[in-house]
Amino acid sequence: MNRKKREGTRPSPGRPRSRAAETAILDAAYHLLAERGLKKATVEAIAAEAKVSKATIYKWWTGRAAVLMSAFLREARHALPYPTALNAAEIERCLMAMAHQFRGPIGQMMAAIIAEGQVSEDFSHEFCQGYINARRADGVQLVQQGIDLGILRPGNPHTILDLLYAPLYYRLLVKHQPITDAFVTEYVGLVLKGVLADDET
Repeated sequence: MNRKKREGTRPSPGRPRSRAAETAILDAAYHLLAERGLKKATVEAIAAEAKVSKATIYKWWTGRAAVLMSAFLREARHALPYPTALNAAEIERCLMAMAHQFRGPIGQMMAAIIAEGQVSEDFSHEFCQGYINARRADGVQLVQQGIDLGILRPGNPHTILDLLYAPLYYRLLVKHQPITDAFVTEYVGLVLKGVLADDET
């Protein structure tokens, strides 16, 4: 699909954003996404709830996908942090917290956005650029530091990152089995046996 302009979160040049209006728009977008679902979170609905004009939204975001991803990412960055240390207890704690989030509104929104990305180039681009690529760069750096310090076994940091996180996304999207605490404890334990250095297990 050829597009003259791909959607993005970069605002157009001009007058600086009103912080209050920006917060109201992102609050409205996130509330609609969480409470009414992706399809109902239209630019018209966001503008009405935020009490701004559609023109204000289009002045700062290039479209619906951009503003919805901005709202989602604002919450997800805090709700889905990476481990602060590369040891078994901290890695399991972080992945367990992520599992809890995936069982709630964050998980529902994540699944809806990923599904929409399969049919919408705009959502796919926004999700990959704003969430996957940004988070993955941080995660790969963290894993590489663990390898360099001898905490993790030598390996491709992308592969190690996938081993740690892919099972959660698989159950979130395929839904063949629930994301239980027992599942997280079991799979994290199995993965860590393979990726932690011998003296770290």
